[in-house]
Amino acid sequence: MILRLIRIKLILIIYKFLSGQIQFAGVLIGTLTFGAISDAFGRKPVSIFALTVGIASMFATAFAPNWHFLFACRFILGLCIGGDLVVVYTFVMEQLLPSQRMAIRGFFNWGVARLIFTLICMFFPGWRSSSIACAIFSMPALIIIIFLMPESPTWLHSKGRLEQMRKNERKIARLAGLPPTIKLPEHEKLSPKENSFWNLIKDKTLLRRVSVLWVMWQSLLSSICAISKICLVIVDTIFPRFSRRNLHQGAQFVVIISASLLVLFVLYDHDGIGILLANLIGITFIELTWDACYLCAVESVPTSLRASSVGSCSLIARIGTLIAPVLVFLNTRWPASVYLIIVLIGSINLLISWLFLIETKGINLDSVHLHEDKKQYEFIGNEEMKNLKIEENKK
Repeated sequence: MILRLIRIKLILIIYKFLSGQIQFAGVLIGTLTFGAISDAFGRKPVSIFALTVGIASMFATAFAPNWHFLFACRFILGLCIGGDLVVVYTFVMEQLLPSQRMAIRGFFNWGVARLIFTLICMFFPGWRSSSIACAIFSMPALIIIIFLMPESPTWLHSKGRLEQMRKNERKIARLAGLPPTIKLPEHEKLSPKENSFWNLIKDKTLLRRVSVLWVMWQSLLSSICAISKICLVIVDTIFPRFSRRNLHQGAQFVVIISASLLVLFVLYDHDGIGILLANLIGITFIELTWDACYLCAVESVPTSLRASSVGSCSLIARIGTLIAPVLVFLNTRWPASVYLIIVLIGSINLLISWLFLIETKGINLDSVHLHEDKKQYEFIGNEEMKNLKIEENKK
């Protein structure tokens, strides 16, 4: 009887482990494949597909009759989550002015999502009921994309569909409350050599940019501290010269210092409030490093390859999380090993960022090129928004 109970418990543990790993595998595949598909076929249709199938799979999960069906739904959900992380994020960023991107990262992020998810699970404690509730709460995003958000003008421009691009720009201006007589921005002609996915590997300039982003994303151990987002938006608004490089390198430096202090605390068996403070500070600035990674990934790569590159960065970040079980094992051998590894990886990341990360704050996403760094990457700040207001007042 006891052996049977142990066997049942082990089976349940294995099923729970496989459920999470299968969904994680789906996310790995989805981040890369959906990004490439959206670069070829558009942001809006791929976003609608990923959200629709993802919501449907969440509903189906709640009614799973057996573990085979449950695992299949989890894998499909993982695929769609990977697509949402890459495609929907790129879709939204391409609709915004440069001065608005930091605010979006500040107020709509993992911290807010996890807070909502926690509240849902509090009111719907069963996994079946919470799956249905999560699906229902996700539906407004799908409705907004279907009926309100037009296809990305930036993506349309990259494909040469200029007439549709102008129509969509007018629609976005109307949704923003701007007058119909507003002067639309001018667009420069894009180089056709940027339109192949293989340029992600073949073009040395692009490969260098994306490689820097890979290191930035892989080095992160994600944690959430929502208050840091508000502070970041305030700093970015008050100090227009606060750059993407400042954000990433400053945050990464603080993470390294926090982890170094934790190494010393562990070595000297310190168990006071210092460990708590160092962890809280490190967690906060890890989240700020995430913001820099997302913003730089979107702003560094041409439109025709943007979603693909963000997907590749997300894939590298997910692969990096596979190191976690090894770190736990090392921690049993030497308690300071995890913090020391964070210091080493963070230091390498900081060095690469200092040497190779290009500045992209204020860049027009429609004008990202690979071989005009000095001319192209200048601070725009809030000038674009000011110009729109001037045009509106003239009318």
